[in-house]
Amino acid sequence: MNEIKKDIYNSSIVVHACCAVCLCHPNEVLKTLGYENIIFYFYNPNIFPIEEYERRKNELISHAEKYNINILVEESEDYINKWYEDIEGFEHEKEKGARCDICFYHRLNKTFEYAKKIGAKTVSTIMTISPHKSSKKLESIGTKLSDIFNIDYLPVDFKKQDGFKKTNILANENGLYRQDYCGCEFSIRKDEQ
Repeated sequence: MNEIKKDIYNSSIVVHACCAVCLCHPNEVLKTLGYENIIFYFYNPNIFPIEEYERRKNELISHAEKYNINILVEESEDYINKWYEDIEGFEHEKEKGARCDICFYHRLNKTFEYAKKIGAKTVSTIMTISPHKSSKKLESIGTKLSDIFNIDYLPVDFKKQDGFKKTNILANENGLYRQDYCGCEFSIRKDEQ
């Protein structure tokens, strides 16, 4: 785990982060909403292969360091195996189907666990920046976890008001790597295998 500034505990929002590209615009939006103490939480055991995972993680770390953005990378020896256990039986589901819902739940659940551990009051996710992700599904999962953990979920659809376009402009300006699939081995297009 990366260390974050201790002074932001108990007054922070923990935001699940998947990559540097998706972070760009949401970081600005959250600041305009009045959030000053933002922790971007990178927990993505779904990303395959390991080289792709490392590339996305390292790019996020590098971008965060450049702009003094707080991030925390969560990894453990068995975190990938736990993700595979959760999606077992759903490997052949179509994109945007039940497998994706399970994956969203898995990653957001871990984000809420971390938020509870540090006493954060609010959780959100930058995954809503993607036009390929259903903000309504993510909000439903976030709301359910909010009730379980007794922590607020901030339902922001970051793709609204040209958010996806804006994040891509910022990513291009920063020369960020842009992947062409969500992350898991089952989301890789057949023609790329």
